[in-house]
Amino acid sequence: MTPYLRALRLINFRNYADDTVLLKPGLNIVVGENAQGKTNLLEAIAFAVTGSSPRTPSDPEVVRWGADFARTEARIAVGGSGQERMVAVGYAPGQKKRLTVDGAPGPALSAYAAGGAGVRAVNFFPDDIRIVKGAPSDRREYLDDLLSILRPAYARAALDYAKAVQQRNQLLRRIRDGFSSERTLATWDRKVVDLGEQILRGRDEAMPVLDEHFASSLRALYGPEKAAVHYSHSAAPEDYAEALREAHDADIERGTTSVGPHRDDFEVSLGGVDLTTFGSQGQQRMATLALKFAARDHVRGVTGEDPILLFDDVMSELDGRRREFLAGYFLESTQAVISTTNLEYFDEEILRRAQVVRISGGAIMETTTDGVMERVAERHGSFRTA
Repeated sequence: MTPYLRALRLINFRNYADDTVLLKPGLNIVVGENAQGKTNLLEAIAFAVTGSSPRTPSDPEVVRWGADFARTEARIAVGGSGQERMVAVGYAPGQKKRLTVDGAPGPALSAYAAGGAGVRAVNFFPDDIRIVKGAPSDRREYLDDLLSILRPAYARAALDYAKAVQQRNQLLRRIRDGFSSERTLATWDRKVVDLGEQILRGRDEAMPVLDEHFASSLRALYGPEKAAVHYSHSAAPEDYAEALREAHDADIERGTTSVGPHRDDFEVSLGGVDLTTFGSQGQQRMATLALKFAARDHVRGVTGEDPILLFDDVMSELDGRRREFLAGYFLESTQAVISTTNLEYFDEEILRRAQVVRISGGAIMETTTDGVMERVAERHGSFRTA
């Protein structure tokens, strides 16, 4: 059985003081007015199961105003017969983040995010349109985040590569300014190439599969036009080491490394048209959703398990046909948690089969399934053994 999240407790997380939400397999709809905490709830789920926020790299931002720590606790169904994993992520500014699994210290953050918590997550927030619309760094981040939740080794290589490039850039500027010899570049060249080749191999293995999943997803969302993603190397893997050496003079002059996976990009196209440059806002949004669905399909193909889908305000800019398609897609997923301001986006049959979580003023007011309300006391009692 694919894992899913049964319950989440938020303590001093964003605008939540202390609250708990119960979730079900399939579709969970979080509804409330704007600025009530819907997006924060989805962020907290991601924080609990990956150890990091998908909205900010700055952990202090998730700590509730006036509090000195934030904590999320989660109950994750990991098998049949009621088996559960209890995980928690705690953070206090100035201290190391604390990960626990079943009451014991958790693994390294890279391993925790790559299934160490018992489940993975794929999320969509409206700002994610930058993956298609924005800079190459946004598209590289999409790839690296996806591959990191599949393999901790990739996450470590990506982090070490970024540090190695930074060190090499510092050395390039020292050489340019006459404080070091060009001969000292050889050590950092080897370091950068060794790590960069790991990243390139991971990306090259994933891209054909993502291309197939992306084309299928965008066809369902948008129409029959041919869609594709195509990776562009600053240097092909087999030529990488030589290209880095050939770029020495130019790199020294600029004080920066011009070749490697940190300079690569991939094109997102529809009907042969580059959507980054020529796509409409609607096309770019559809392509972003298709990339997220492709990520879900890729995780499923590699691990045999679905990630949790966390989609914020996904229905508001869609027409009725696409809303109906997405509702069915989420309903048939192992677990999806989506936010909305308007339940009228969903027909009665969808609402009957989904769970609805109502939020107001940073508090979870009620949870209903088939018209039955979960009492607040029952929700808070769900973590007595955590």
